[in-house]
Amino acid sequence: RDNKRFKKQVVAGLLTDAHGEPLTIQLYPGNTQDTQTFADPVEKLHVRFGAREVAVVGDRGMIKRAGKQLLGEVGYRYVTALTDPQIRKLLDQGVVQMDLFDDTPVEVEASGRRYVLRCNPQTRQRDRQRRADQLGRARALLRKLNAQLQTHPRRSLDVAERTVQRKLQAYRLQSWVRVQPVVRQRRLELCEDPEARAHRRLLDGCYVLESDLPAAVADTATVHARYMSLIDVERDFRTLKTALLELRPIFLRKAKRTRGHALVSL
Repeated sequence: RDNKRFKKQVVAGLLTDAHGEPLTIQLYPGNTQDTQTFADPVEKLHVRFGAREVAVVGDRGMIKRAGKQLLGEVGYRYVTALTDPQIRKLLDQGVVQMDLFDDTPVEVEASGRRYVLRCNPQTRQRDRQRRADQLGRARALLRKLNAQLQTHPRRSLDVAERTVQRKLQAYRLQSWVRVQPVVRQRRLELCEDPEARAHRRLLDGCYVLESDLPAAVADTATVHARYMSLIDVERDFRTLKTALLELRPIFLRKAKRTRGHALVSL
């Protein structure tokens, strides 16, 4: 999906083995969400390939409640990651604690699920630097608009406020930064909430993996390594789409021929 107007879109679903070697590809209309594409590879593995002992690894947007239920029905296991709200819920419930997050993966078991916790210092630093850069750009925009408000009497304060607010929302800063208009002086200010900012920074660089694999089959390090191997799938996608094979742009019109093009590329 390249967000090009007037162009038809497709979503490519790629299934690989544990070493990142591609096994099968499936195309979907461009407005198909990841969760709606999950049933097809499971069906292929179970029915077409006849696989029985399988652990499916997918990111947090792929394997959700319905996907986990489907895997359980066919006797498969899974490894995925939790979203930020899910991690915070575990913290509130006392299932995990912040002092468990370290550079080395640590495992916690609860309600028949295994949770692997880790904090990547490099990712934490990158997240915080990116957020600081985004706040700096928002402040630069605010200074620019304030200058326009002072030199152009007809410039609308409300429009300028909405412009800065959209920038904060685009950067996902609105939970701890808000724009405050000073009507009498015809200018804007950015107000920060230190408590909300600390709450937002709490999980920087931290992630939690979830799996129902038995510990006898895969230890903590193996579960973590299997999830991190999703980078091989991203490598395959880059190879498939742009780097070497150039799956797109597609110059075919019929669905059957387009699927054939994807198969040849695979």
